[in-house]
Amino acid sequence: MSKNWRIAGYVVLALVIVASVLAWRFLSAAGYFTGIRQEIAADCRVIEAVPGPEDIVIDHERGIAYVSAYDRRAVQAGAPGSEAVRGGLYAIDLKAPQTDWALYPVTPNAPADFRPHGIDLHVGADGARRLFAVSHPAAGPEKVEIFDIARDGTLTYAQSVTDPLFVSINDVAAVGPDSFYVTNDHASKNGLHQLVSNILLLRNANVIYHDGTAARIAAGRFALANGIEASADGGEVYVADTMSMTLHVFERDLATGNLKGVDMARLGTGVDNIDVQPDGSLLIGSHPKLMDFLGHAGDPAALSPSQVVRVELGANGGGKAGTIYLDLGAEMSGISVAAGYGDVMLLGQVFEPEVLACTQSKELKAW
Repeated sequence: MSKNWRIAGYVVLALVIVASVLAWRFLSAAGYFTGIRQEIAADCRVIEAVPGPEDIVIDHERGIAYVSAYDRRAVQAGAPGSEAVRGGLYAIDLKAPQTDWALYPVTPNAPADFRPHGIDLHVGADGARRLFAVSHPAAGPEKVEIFDIARDGTLTYAQSVTDPLFVSINDVAAVGPDSFYVTNDHASKNGLHQLVSNILLLRNANVIYHDGTAARIAAGRFALANGIEASADGGEVYVADTMSMTLHVFERDLATGNLKGVDMARLGTGVDNIDVQPDGSLLIGSHPKLMDFLGHAGDPAALSPSQVVRVELGANGGGKAGTIYLDLGAEMSGISVAAGYGDVMLLGQVFEPEVLACTQSKELKAW
């Protein structure tokens, strides 16, 4: 064998090894090798919804749940007219008997081009309320839409916020009447770039802080920055990194908005949206098998396991976490959020037209 052939053989072998390692890393991160020993059930009731009730935030004082939704499959299909698909915001009156819980629309007429994703609620010291919504318009840049909330829960358009740093925004955490954090889940909107970033587990996603006037990068080096939420006092910010299956905890400077990483926990599942409950615990809707979730995105009949992780944070770091709901996909596929209200939790999902109202267990289980 000639020297050139030997060199070519070594190069091919090296490429095969590198490709194998990259494939193993990606499949591990996507939960391909994850085994689910048991389902963890809850007593659930179906609330009929519109397609894609992806995020839920609860006004505990007034007893209202706000739901963000739009038909993602209709947009993904790219059929004629799909550019006209508009999403909406909905509410559930949680003060009514559970058997009467239902979604009712509260979306204002403006903006006309509105496709909401992550949402959050801000309650001011004077009781004034605002709802913040990430939006992916069919035309134009990524936006955060801000709505004023009336006493009866209806919404009025207040303002649209956009910035060159809003690249592929996913979720929002409101920390003032016009200040907030958003997650960029990828460094580009380009589908091929996102695919390569996911496969190589590139840490190029970030968190952006907008102080009401200007935006800046507040934290970076996430593989896929997804859900974000702030503690009740605004002193901590929590970020879910889906591809690294990690919850990050940041200390927040109330004056400057600067974030300092103080803790992180690898939860072993594809963490999505975060809900901070009144007792300070976190509920996180999660995808234990991201490959199955990708399959479900393209085929409604393909089931994707849904999981709710409860995190009880320690006073000085640490704490404990466990699963309080785990379904193989028959009851709910493609969960995206779990929002707690007393001993109940509302589960939303990315594609299907249902919200589940389930009992919320305090028992943390391994899965």
